[in-house]
Amino acid sequence: MTMAQRKKERKELMDDLLTRDWNVFGTLKFENGRTIGRYNADKLLRRYWNKIDLTFFGKAAERQNIRVPRWCFAHEGSDSENLHVHFALLAPVADIKRSCCVLNAVWAQQHNQTAPMAKNWILPVNDRFKVASYLTKEYWRLGNDTFLDHLSWDQSTLEEMAQYEHDQQQARIKRAASPIWLRHAQQALEAQQAAYEADDGNLVSKRG
Repeated sequence: MTMAQRKKERKELMDDLLTRDWNVFGTLKFENGRTIGRYNADKLLRRYWNKIDLTFFGKAAERQNIRVPRWCFAHEGSDSENLHVHFALLAPVADIKRSCCVLNAVWAQQHNQTAPMAKNWILPVNDRFKVASYLTKEYWRLGNDTFLDHLSWDQSTLEEMAQYEHDQQQARIKRAASPIWLRHAQQALEAQQAAYEADDGNLVSKRG
């Protein structure tokens, strides 16, 4: 495939992504992205997204396919060896920052191969075009393999998800991420937002 073809296909992917409804940009890192391998990474990611869906929507996640809308992308870094995942996501609750904290806390405590909260960047979106461009930036190297279709989901609406914002959901969140973990996630979010703003909204230098 020529570079011109890849450029065209990347633009089509970006254009499609920009038609979707999302308001969170995230980075999920591993303790060691150079040794995790695609197979083990995929197992951890599948388990993670399943837990996120169950946390926010309970049994409806499996029985009614109510899942968090997300678009996931594999990146390998500048040396093609540091595997990590970026995503765009529609916050499942009205409080977007709380969504970010839950997402980070659940990933960080899931396994000894998932990165600590300070290394995972999960933030409300300020510039959708910049995020879409960043998510697709490794298309020139990975082609369609950069988009993780099997981890992504685009069938749930904001209205459907809003029906699950009740006490049972809060109880599930507390089981998935204790108040202490959520407090640490809040501190990580505040530090990352400050760094992002100080860096003039640059997604590249710290996000991998």
